[in-house]
This record gives sequence, structure tokens and C-alpha cells, in this order.
Amino acid sequence: MKIAVCIKQTPDTETIPTLTADGEDVLTEDITWIINPHDESAIEVALKLVETHGGTVTVVALGPKRVEKALREGMAMGADRAIHLGCGHMPHDAHVVAHALMPALEAEEFDLVLTGQVSVDSGSGQVPQRLGVLLNWPVVTAVEELEFSGETIRAGRPVEGGREIYKLELPAVVGINRRIGEPRYPSFRNIMKAKRKPIAVLEATLSQSHMVVEQMRLPKAKGQGQLMKFGPQTAERVAELLRHEAKVI
Repeated sequence: MKIAVCIKQTPDTETIPTLTADGEDVLTEDITWIINPHDESAIEVALKLVETHGGTVTVVALGPKRVEKALREGMAMGADRAIHLGCGHMPHDAHVVAHALMPALEAEEFDLVLTGQVSVDSGSGQVPQRLGVLLNWPVVTAVEELEFSGETIRAGRPVEGGREIYKLELPAVVGINRRIGEPRYPSFRNIMKAKRKPIAVLEATLSQSHMVVEQMRLPKAKGQGQLMKFGPQTAERVAELLRHEAKVI
């Protein structure tokens, strides 16, 4: 089975972002970059499928030169190959991202394309669905269980009050939720091997964006909490704070 995992390099979730002067973007100079956590889980799923059924795993990333670090981290986890679709900046628009990824995925004739369900920075959660439409492949996202059998895969995802189970014929696109399982840590041996593996670099074509980021704002700083020892007056004190300070009752 030939599997592609589309990954995105996102800011570390502990990063405190600084906005540009115009408020339209985030300054990238001091950011610690990581593989999007949902994408890490997608890599883990791909590796487990190949370990059981055979095949190869290729990590694919769109973005500037810095994303090569994420691609090497993916190969250190165990991926066989990497493809870097180079562009000057990472687009905000999922429409543009999907259109940039699609030609490389189509040309390689993959059996299965995995992505993370959502990225922790933009949070749009649209790339897997858009890829499915562009490739004319079946697609399901928010997947927390995945099994392969013959020419089909069985994908399960939670819904309110239960679960949905899908059976998809390959080729297909699947968006993985990180709750499917923890990704493995790269071994030192694989880290060293990944440094020597070549990365195929292709120039990405970015289509016209249908979305414009007008302004970003940082959330308001949270006020300090209060610790109270439980006692006869605790409930009365909590009600007083909720009424007069928080003003929620």
C-alpha cells in the first residue's frame, strides 16, 4: 500500500504569538515550529498500516524552506520518503492549500492519503474534504479508528450519542483525529538516517485565494484565580464572587 501523509508545520502550542503591526499575521521569527499534533497521529496510523500490510509512507508538506525540518522529523518517525512543495509563505486559505497539494498527490498515484483532522493554528479543518473533492476520492474525517482489508478501509468516528462507521474503497482521503493514539518517538538511529534521506523539492503553484485575513486579535488576558479552603462559608463566598466580580449570575 502506498500512503501519503500531508503534514503542516505549526507553532508549538506553548508559543505566545506576537502579531504584525497591521494585525494581519503572526511574526514567525521567534516561533518554535512543530508538526501539527493531528498530523503526527496521521503519520503513526500510516506507519502501523504499513507495518501490518506492507507498503511505503511518504510525508508531504507545503510551505517555505523551514518545513523541511518537519519533513525530516516525519522520516525520523519512520516515513520512507518526503516531498516538499515549496512556496514563499504558508497560505491561510484551505482552498489554496488543497489545490497546491493535489497535483503532487495525483501524480504519485497513492492508494491512501492521510491528513490531520485539523491544524492547531488556523483550525479550519477543511483540507481533507477539499482534497477528496479535487481528487474525486471518497473522504471521511474526524476518524479515531482505521482498519485496512483488501481494497477497502473501515473508518470509525464519534458522533453525538454514538459512532459512525464508514467503508471506503481505495484510493481515499482520511482525516485523522489525534485521539486515535499517541505517535511514536523517533529513535536515535532513525533520526540519523532521516538526516541522510533526500527530500524531493517541487515548486508549488498557489491559486488565487478566496479568503482574506482582515485582522487577528490576541485573546484577553485571564484574571487571577482564587484558592479557597472548603468550609461552611465557601458556597456563599463563591456566589458572591460570581455575582459581583464575574457578574455571571
